[in-house]
Amino acid sequence: MDSYIQHKLEMILQEHRVVSLVTMLRDAVFCENSEERTTGDKQRRAKKAFDEMMNYLPDFMEKCIGQEAKYEGIRLLFDGFQQPLLNKQMTYVLMDIAVEELFPELGKVNF
Repeated sequence: MDSYIQHKLEMILQEHRVVSLVTMLRDAVFCENSEERTTGDKQRRAKKAFDEMMNYLPDFMEKCIGQEAKYEGIRLLFDGFQQPLLNKQMTYVLMDIAVEELFPELGKVNF
């Protein structure tokens, strides 16, 4: 089993495949959709996202901190995620962390 996993990892981590994976990730994260969404579509999507964020925290959290504090905290997070430049920067930082975790040798400095 270990040799099978090792073989698959070696296949995936070949240079041309890594380039392909990074390209697919870039396209998934940063490519703009050619369809323009209407204001109504954007509002429905925003409401759905906010509702899902509200439902994500367990009920006991609301009992601990109160309904208003839960709402205000999630509203603050939600509003923060509406900033495209901050989202892009956060994505870059998370990608840097992921690459360093996957390839720790890249973090080593050779003089």
